[in-house]
Amino acid sequence: MINRYNITEIAAFTGHRSIDSSKIEEVRENVRREIKALYLKGVRIYLCGMALGFDMLAAEEVIALTEKLPRLKLIAVIPFPEPHNRWRWNEKERYKNILAQADDSVLISQKYYDGCYLKRNDYLLGHANNMLAYYNGNPKGGTFYTVRKSRKIGRNVINLFS
Repeated sequence: MINRYNITEIAAFTGHRSIDSSKIEEVRENVRREIKALYLKGVRIYLCGMALGFDMLAAEEVIALTEKLPRLKLIAVIPFPEPHNRWRWNEKERYKNILAQADDSVLISQKYYDGCYLKRNDYLLGHANNMLAYYNGNPKGGTFYTVRKSRKIGRNVINLFS
């Protein structure tokens, strides 16, 4: 499915796995605002790496906005089968709910291996022109990697961290 879209129509999410509970509603509002703004620019497809925290929050906002913006699509980019196995029950249910409502999914690897999360991030970078991020500036980890590489290759990075 992803290959039939122009990269300028596609955005991806990258962000930290934890969001301060006092900021969650603000982050949700900011994600909704940016999705609506990008929609007006022709961005219709959102890639979600299905990680805890920002990824799943942003995916839920895409799903919620599909009633108002019917051409929105959510594609789950999964690093390996069942990455949620070690998560708490409520997060597993949240993951399954998002996956069930996604328009499509991409499986990066048939099994876990060191580096499969970075491979997933590289997939996002290779297929999306816009990156909606929740990045606190810490120079390590997957979000740092993805934001830094996005900027290096000239992607539009919108950082919602405040």
